[in-house]
Amino acid sequence: MSLGSRAADAALITTHAKSGFSYCLHRPAPRRGAAPRLLVVLHGSDYRHEAMCRFFAGLADETNAVILAPLFRHEDGLEDLDGFKFLRSAHGEYDRLLLDMVEEVAGELGITESRFLMFGFSGGAQFAHRFFYAHPERLHALSIAAPGMVTLIDETQDCWIGTRDLEAQVGRKLAAAKLRNVPVQMVVGADDSVPHVGDAGNEAYNHAGAHRVARLRSLADNFRKHGIDTSYEEVAGVGHDFQRLAAASLPFFHAQMQRLARTAPAGGA
Repeated sequence: MSLGSRAADAALITTHAKSGFSYCLHRPAPRRGAAPRLLVVLHGSDYRHEAMCRFFAGLADETNAVILAPLFRHEDGLEDLDGFKFLRSAHGEYDRLLLDMVEEVAGELGITESRFLMFGFSGGAQFAHRFFYAHPERLHALSIAAPGMVTLIDETQDCWIGTRDLEAQVGRKLAAAKLRNVPVQMVVGADDSVPHVGDAGNEAYNHAGAHRVARLRSLADNFRKHGIDTSYEEVAGVGHDFQRLAAASLPFFHAQMQRLARTAPAGGA
């Protein structure tokens, strides 16, 4: 399906021809002489990719960005509820799928740079920070919102508690120096402190804390320990709320877009 025609509300659902997975796209009005940047936004276990795409539309229009919101559910209806969070499963290689979607959209819309910005909420935040470990050279900036489980940078523990066997899992070595080139925001609702049902006794979830707030604090400390530029925010009076956390990411993305505009043209590599 061509992306050449702009939908009335600027949100377009299209199917990635190679895979049968689809995505939602929002494009800003064309600006003379300025290629848009790309912001990838990643849904959680509720698969609400369209709502996420539309939420970030205002940011896209203000900053000349394309919003790409993948749907990690196959067109045949298959739900791989936890598989996509860990980049790979028997049902898909989701990190590669995302990169294929990025390539497709970039080719259609004339985006020539290989790097993009990323936001992930809940299960999407699990995907996002693990994608960061596997493909840091593809990211300009990353916002991680309320993941239910975190993977720490830890060469003494295997994935997905640590990162010791990352190469065996996804064919990519952890490149610490490249991680330090990517500014990271972490955001969680201060009231999102109720443990998951079934978390009790689950080392994979509880190794970094008993709930989302504790786990994200652990991840922020871990990133800072490894020299990664990391901001951390607990949003007062908020639980597990996509819109409130996404709103908290907007100043971060505005600042990152301004930084990129000062340092390199949007069409550059």
